[in-house]
Amino acid sequence: MLKKDCKIFVAVSPDPDERKKMLARLAVKLGFARVPSDAMKIIAADLRTVDLSTAYFVLCANYNFRGASLTNQRLYEMAARGLCVAVGVRSLPREYEFICQAFFPEDLLSFTI
Repeated sequence: MLKKDCKIFVAVSPDPDERKKMLARLAVKLGFARVPSDAMKIIAADLRTVDLSTAYFVLCANYNFRGASLTNQRLYEMAARGLCVAVGVRSLPREYEFICQAFFPEDLLSFTI
């Protein structure tokens, strides 16, 4: 079993399909699925479809850190409590780098957490 830091996992890629593949591999690595095709089924397309008050984990392919600061705060609180929070973004703003663990497409072959 992997030890999780209290950070938000972020898949950074301009291509939305690539972000979803990266999140699927991350979900397999974290134990949420056995194969990436199964993990694709639990990844939400948008955070608005996830009920954050009852969620045990958050896997979202499209997220914008500059969208809503209250949502950012809620996601970080969830990660700090030990819940898995993984989102996909086009680019990671510098002001959020300290609360995130970023993964890039070139890291796909050697995903280590």
